[in-house]
Amino acid sequence: MNIIFCAGVMPPEMDWKTREYYAGNWEHWLQFRMEKDHDIIMQIPKFPHAHALLMQYDEWEQILNNFNINEDTILIGHSAGAGFVLKYIATHPQLKIHQAILVAPWIDIENEQPNGFYTNLELNKDILKQTKFGIDMIISSDDMPYILSSANKIKTDIPQIKIHEFENRGHFLTPEFPEILNIIEYKK
Repeated sequence: MNIIFCAGVMPPEMDWKTREYYAGNWEHWLQFRMEKDHDIIMQIPKFPHAHALLMQYDEWEQILNNFNINEDTILIGHSAGAGFVLKYIATHPQLKIHQAILVAPWIDIENEQPNGFYTNLELNKDILKQTKFGIDMIISSDDMPYILSSANKIKTDIPQIKIHEFENRGHFLTPEFPEILNIIEYKK
């Protein structure tokens, strides 16, 4: 089993030059826990143009295509990375994975991304057939409005998605996220 984590990007309202990197964010904590506690390798690819206004889908897709993604792979995405995971699965109908976990997903239903990153994203319940353990979506009621509207669209388009709702977690920018350990399906 392996995990691939797709991180998010800086939101449109932030200036690229003043970006603070979240090196202490929970994905690194999770990577350590997966390897230490479960002997599961978790990879965190570096995607180019990590700003919502600069990201290019084909560049991200090309990087993810280099990984061996199969029925033993868990794809986890945060924010724009979660939206990318959804589009990647949807545009690769032959792909079969173990599980997908979307944390505070953004799919740009407001059409702010000028490069069309999420253009032609068609979601429906059939996407669940590509997973062994389904798709889990983790949201917080106090996240940014464009994240909450993205989550509502995903819930509408994929009604069978498993929802895990939190309060007072914002955009899940914390050093640790122990609750995700109960959502990840470790079994084969």
